Amino acid sequence: MRKTHQFSILLALLALWTVHLFSSCQWLPANEINYFDLYSEAFILLFILFLLWVNIRVTGKTTQTLRLFYGLCLLFIGHVHDLLDEIIIISPAYLSLILENIASDVGIIFITLGLFRWSSEYKAQVNLLKQQKLALTSASNTDSMTGLYNRRFLNSEFKQELAQADLLNAPHTLLMLDLDNFKKFNDRFGHLQGDILIKHAAQIIKTAVRSDDYAFRYGGEEFLVVIQGDLPLARQVAERVQKIYRNTEHRLDTGEVTEISVSIGIMPLLNGMEFEQALNKADQALYQAKKQGKDCIVEAATDSPSEFKTPCVGNTIASDDINPLHVGKVF
Repeated sequence: MRKTHQFSILLALLALWTVHLFSSCQWLPANEINYFDLYSEAFILLFILFLLWVNIRVTGKTTQTLRLFYGLCLLFIGHVHDLLDEIIIISPAYLSLILENIASDVGIIFITLGLFRWSSEYKAQVNLLKQQKLALTSASNTDSMTGLYNRRFLNSEFKQELAQADLLNAPHTLLMLDLDNFKKFNDRFGHLQGDILIKHAAQIIKTAVRSDDYAFRYGGEEFLVVIQGDLPLARQVAERVQKIYRNTEHRLDTGEVTEISVSIGIMPLLNGMEFEQALNKADQALYQAKKQGKDCIVEAATDSPSEFKTPCVGNTIASDDINPLHVGKVF
């Protein structure tokens, strides 16, 4: 039965019961009626009626709305009899106790339970919305192929966070990484294998960096890592990525194993230096690593716009050719 019908039946029964009380109970003398209490009870009844109207208009019969509805109905019954008690003497006395006090108390309990449950569900919905928003934000900030941060996040939230960092007490260092001979690899083995190689490199970068560091897919086969640390720490991370990537066997679907390598440029983000300036220096260092034979790490000089502090480190694959080694089909 709909709440509208239930409340209509309640009003009809209360009307009949009120007529019965008026005809069977003794009226209070006019000088004993407290008109202030009478007006106060009338106002409370009007307010309860308004709350019932709002509750009835709520679509859906959830447990919480029904609790509130029944609680308000009991409260309405209690205050109707409280109003009648101001002008007549309800007898026997236990009727006044049941219909006025107990009905109101039980109604308050129902309302309290309904509101408590409602607030709990509201908090759960808010937390769910926050989680969904976080998931959407994470999806928009990460590269779908690799799971690393993307350029959108780099150019928006990350740069804002970096602008607030204290670079004197918390130095940052940039690593620019590029997979060697990737275009030739793509041309020879196809884009699908190229995507697998990019994912492979991204996974190695994820395992090599710490939770405080930021790893981005900068574009194509190029990656950017922002290390929260100084040059020695950044070089350790770069060498770890280079070594793991070089020594990890990369098998193709044909059973071939290809020798793969990565070149890395390093540049510290100095205090007062623009991020784009440091990024450009790291990119220049990466270019030098490519120029000096690939599969190596070059650190940019911080005191010169065009010099580099270290020669190429690594350089086990200096050729531009892909060197697949046939080892037989992998089962």
